[in-house]
Amino acid sequence: MGHYLGKVPQDEDPVFVSLGMIVIDELRFPLSHTLYDVPGGSGLYATLGSRLFETGRRSAKVGCVVLAGRDFPEGLLRQLQRWGITLVAHRIPEKPCTRGLLEYEDDAFGRKSFTYMTSPLQPLPSHLEHCGLLRSRSFHFLGLPEHLEAQLGTLLRLRAQHGITERPLIVWEPAPYGCDSVNLASHLRACALVDVFSPNHLELGYLVDGKLSKEPRFSKSAIELAAKKFLGSGVGIENQGLVVVRCGEHGVLTISALGAEWLPPYYDQPCSKVVDPTGAGNAFLGGFTASLLRTNNPREASICGTVASSYALEQFGPPTLTPSSRFSEELWNESNVLARAEEFKRRLLTA
Repeated sequence: MGHYLGKVPQDEDPVFVSLGMIVIDELRFPLSHTLYDVPGGSGLYATLGSRLFETGRRSAKVGCVVLAGRDFPEGLLRQLQRWGITLVAHRIPEKPCTRGLLEYEDDAFGRKSFTYMTSPLQPLPSHLEHCGLLRSRSFHFLGLPEHLEAQLGTLLRLRAQHGITERPLIVWEPAPYGCDSVNLASHLRACALVDVFSPNHLELGYLVDGKLSKEPRFSKSAIELAAKKFLGSGVGIENQGLVVVRCGEHGVLTISALGAEWLPPYYDQPCSKVVDPTGAGNAFLGGFTASLLRTNNPREASICGTVASSYALEQFGPPTLTPSSRFSEELWNESNVLARAEEFKRRLLTA
């Protein structure tokens, strides 16, 4: 059983839980120095993205599961506690925490490679029992198709055992190392189980065309065509799901049976505010999911996702929270999240 550093109010259901990992990263860039012990991982950044839009008392409706190996930074646990989320830490003193090496081939949003430096500690649906997080209205996964199928099956079985009959919203990022055309069929099958399938544009290209020796030129029409391959095969229950393709400095494509729409990124390139792209795509999905649950509007969700990703871009690791007080509303990096979202909407009207 985990150590609970916050609990969901008994009369309310959680809105978001990521089953991605929290990873302590080493970041290497070709034109700058290496950074060590940077908090990262899909679980951390997806949780951040959702938390940005769940303020005040609602922050406790965002759940986070930490598998804390013996050297997991206590400072990071304290930082997550300050977010006001429902934090469940499972201490694993016999193992080191999950550490990774992220190497970028350039200083923009291009190709990168990731290697685990320790055995990964993967949160599982069983870690959600006894803390209220099984009741969450949405879940975020990152993994191979077979891992998604197994984890989702376990999650739904556990929910049924606890009398939870409503189906949650399921958001899936494919594992980057599995994105290759030889695995296309298994990804197409798994898409039928989820409500949102969200690769980035490189991963989508690898799935449809294979990994090429030279990166193809960015093409919106080619990305739309590849996304339609998944949509045509079937995404979600009764084919009502979405394909959301995160394209870094090129923006985001959201496509469903009702049509396709591109949105630009929050920051134009080049921009001095953009420090590090690590985690921006995960943060997008956290913000996207929070908004989609609230509005059932994919465009509004993509706007919130884009704003969430902007906060991940502004520094190495997660942004700085200034809690609300009698004198000021909650701020992240000295900025109001909802005000940034409204400003982005005004920009879209004049674009």
